[in-house]
Amino acid sequence: MKFPVIIIVGLTLLIRESVFAEEVLVKHFASGQAQVSLIELYTSEGCSSCPPADRWLSSLKKEDGLWKSFVPAAFHVDYWDYIGWKDPFASKEYSQRQRRYASEHKEATVYTPGVRKQGAEWRRWRFPGSNPSSSKEEVGNLEISVDADWAFSASFVPHDQGSKQFQLTVALLGLEIESEVTRGENRGKKLEHDFVVLGVTTLALAARSVGEQNKISWEGQLPGQHRSAPKYAVAAWLTEPASLNPVQVVGGTL
Repeated sequence: MKFPVIIIVGLTLLIRESVFAEEVLVKHFASGQAQVSLIELYTSEGCSSCPPADRWLSSLKKEDGLWKSFVPAAFHVDYWDYIGWKDPFASKEYSQRQRRYASEHKEATVYTPGVRKQGAEWRRWRFPGSNPSSSKEEVGNLEISVDADWAFSASFVPHDQGSKQFQLTVALLGLEIESEVTRGENRGKKLEHDFVVLGVTTLALAARSVGEQNKISWEGQLPGQHRSAPKYAVAAWLTEPASLNPVQVVGGTL
């Protein structure tokens, strides 16, 4: 008579272990309804003016609003590679992204270090007490889940009931990175970086589904997994057609 009881107890333990394993292996992040800021730093290890900006971006790790009201991302550009040091994190794609921003906002040039907040040029990052957070405007909830194989699923439920289309961009970020620079303007320096974009991918425009509160969903694999870093984070943001300006942002450490 005791044998069925043992089976039930054993199945209960297996179910609990399975649920626990899922909780450990899957990371889930949600933005909430209020708009979150995307703080983008355009930088280069070949630029002598950039280390102070890199340190500023790293200092955001101590801010209470990290991942809640703002998400940082450092895009290393490649247009300084010619002066003696090839930045190992630089990409032509990131340089093109910065130039596209300048064109979209009718700016005369691009430069490093350059900071953008919600797509707009933001020079106030240099001043103590500047707030990287966005407005409290409610735009909708963006969520992303990442599993142990670094596959992700994301969804967005807009606050309004319009018919806009959105595309999703997902970036893998590297934290606590150290780099020994042996040539160029920063020769002999050990540079420290956080929130470095190791890879980025953009998923096609998606229209709102019928039902499920006009929920939009995407699935994919995290980019940049071939790049190593001591720690990792993920950042994801939405844009509308023909614009780089983020609508909503979400992120967190992996």
